[in-house]
Amino acid sequence: MLYELRKYEVMPGKVPALLDRFGSFTTKKWPEYGIRLVGFWTPDMGGHNHQVIYMFAWESLEERQKKFPAWQADPERARVWAETEKNGPLVHRVQNQLIEPTGFSQLDNGVPYGPDAAGRKPYLFELREYDASPGKLPALVKRFGGFTSGAFQKFGFRQVGYWTPLIGLSNQLIYMLAWESYEERSDKFRTFRADPERQRVFAESEKDGVLVERVTATMMEPTAFSPMK
Repeated sequence: MLYELRKYEVMPGKVPALLDRFGSFTTKKWPEYGIRLVGFWTPDMGGHNHQVIYMFAWESLEERQKKFPAWQADPERARVWAETEKNGPLVHRVQNQLIEPTGFSQLDNGVPYGPDAAGRKPYLFELREYDASPGKLPALVKRFGGFTSGAFQKFGFRQVGYWTPLIGLSNQLIYMLAWESYEERSDKFRTFRADPERQRVFAESEKDGVLVERVTATMMEPTAFSPMK
C-alpha cells in the first residue's frame, strides 16, 4: 500500500467547524469514491495548535490520481464547502505527503497495535518524524528494522507503522506509536533509553556520525470518526 499523510493548518477558531464537516459529511462521502481513511487525529501536545491530521491508504499512485480528483470535483462537495465557508475559509494551509511502508511496518504486515477498540479506551497516538542526517537515512532505517523495532516490542511499545517519503521530503523516517497514557509513554521510553544493548547498538551505528538531525513528536487524540482508535 501507499499512504498519504495530510496535515491541515486550520483558521483560528475553526477547528470545531472543520471537524463537524469531516465527521458529518466528508468521511461519509469518501467511501463512495473508494477512498480509504486509516485514521484521523487532533494534536494533544506538540504540532500546531490549530491542526488536524489524517491518513489515507492507496493501492498505488495511479489509484490516488484517479480517485482523489473525482472526489474534489463532486458537486455536493462543492455545495457543502460553499455553505460551511460562507463566513470564511476553514483551512489556512494543507500539507500532504505520500509515504511508503518499510519492510517492517506493522500495519502492512498485519500486526495489530492493540486489541479491538470496542473493548478498551481509545489510545493516545504519537507521530514521530525523524529528519535523518545527510546520507544517513538507509542506516537509520536499517537500525530501526534490525534492532529498534524489536527492542520496542520487547519493552511493550505498541507500534502502528513505519514509513519513508515517496514524494516530498526525501530524508525522513516517519513512524507511529500508540499509548494508554502519558505515564506509560514516559515509563517505557525511560526503560528503552536505559537499556545497555540499545546504548551499545546506537553507539556502534553512530561511530561515523549521528543518524538523526531532528526529531518531531506530535501526540494525537483520535476523533470520534477515526477508524484507528
